[in-house]
Amino acid sequence: MKKTLFMLFATVVLSGCAIFSPADRTQSPVPLPEEYSLYEPSRGAPEEWWQTFQNEELNSLVATALSGNFDVQVAWARLKQARALAIKSGATRLPSLDLDGGYTGQRSYQQSSRDADHVLSETEKYSLGLAAQYELDLWGRIASSEKAAELTAQASREDLEAAGITVAASVVETWTDLMAVRAEISILAEQIKVNEMLSSLQELRFAKSMASALDVTQQRGILAGSQAELPLLQAQERVLLNKLAVLVGKAPGTLRVRGGEIPELPGLPEAGLPADLLASRPDVRAAGLRLHAADWEVSVARADRLPALRLTGRAAYESGRFDLLFNNWVASLTAGLTGPIFDAGLRRAEVDRTRAVAEENLANYSKTVLSAVQEVEDSMANEHHQREYIYRLQQRLTLSKEALSEARLRYLMGQSDYLRFLTELLNEQSLERNLSQERAKLVKYRVNLYRALGGDWTRRMTPEGLAPQTHVSAS
Repeated sequence: MKKTLFMLFATVVLSGCAIFSPADRTQSPVPLPEEYSLYEPSRGAPEEWWQTFQNEELNSLVATALSGNFDVQVAWARLKQARALAIKSGATRLPSLDLDGGYTGQRSYQQSSRDADHVLSETEKYSLGLAAQYELDLWGRIASSEKAAELTAQASREDLEAAGITVAASVVETWTDLMAVRAEISILAEQIKVNEMLSSLQELRFAKSMASALDVTQQRGILAGSQAELPLLQAQERVLLNKLAVLVGKAPGTLRVRGGEIPELPGLPEAGLPADLLASRPDVRAAGLRLHAADWEVSVARADRLPALRLTGRAAYESGRFDLLFNNWVASLTAGLTGPIFDAGLRRAEVDRTRAVAEENLANYSKTVLSAVQEVEDSMANEHHQREYIYRLQQRLTLSKEALSEARLRYLMGQSDYLRFLTELLNEQSLERNLSQERAKLVKYRVNLYRALGGDWTRRMTPEGLAPQTHVSAS
């Protein structure tokens, strides 16, 4: 009978870590579409997608940001914290061993029974001890706590990778805005030159009685309006430069960007399947890991309601002389079984609380999954219709140039007034600047698509930046 009870006890001890194991969550908590609505399924976003814009300065800015950005550095620090907590949680699975030592010295005066003289009495005591403690993980409470901490640390790594994706996209978007503002400044500068030339021409025509004073005033108004817009664009340029500097971890005013044209987009990236986002999006992976960690915390709370068995061992050395210290020693080994009898529902409430936390994480995970699909769908829809919009704008600009040429000819021939010509001039100049802005917006829609698709390049993130990609050749 005793042997049977011992074998049963040993079985419980060895298999305790699986008693309260949570259910496996390998499937998506919400139904996903089989494919995206606009494009056919394919492989996914390219590695280091910003390099597809073929601008070395932009590549350098992203590389600098992936190591110097402060949000990324904060994510690295949080990852270190989470990994340290995981180590602390796992340490409780092993016995603890403490060393203690002591020395006691005592002096006392005693009165002799034969005379009044005082005699000094001295005593010394040396001690040295080792104490070990170990808790048998009967129900898997310690193992579950360690598993939850490990999953939380893994989620922190995913948070870091999500921060990397966000920072890379923010750098490219800000750089694109900067290039768009510079392009708009260039267009406006050319328009100012044209307006100055037209103003001079109207003044000359007025001097020859070929134009009215109203024509001159109207052209001067157009010139003043275009000149007034230039400082606003220059302020935007400076603000974007400051923003870009902070993104890469530098002080505002210290970053110099040579610039360039708004990049031409490469072919549409291969979006893959909606289910691929479960593996390619770090924020989705982080939400899933936190859900698993919450499930294991429920296991911890359930196991905490059962008795705990702790073993304590101690070996102590004591002596009145240091050279005889290791001759006198005492060893002890004790085992204690403690379990809750009445706690006014404290542990039961903790189980309910951890289950509610798991439900919260399940809802957050479901929301993150569907939001990821929505972001891909929105980005593809925006880019698709933005391309059509730019095509229509280009058509409008072409027609506006033709109308401007016709209005100028009719004005010179005296068939229409100068106001008609100015209307067409303003329309053409407005369309030129608007087209530049919309081309930049198209690039930003593509950036949003790359960000929404995620990717595996974040796995190579290190505190020093992005590690080079290694290519394994087939043997």
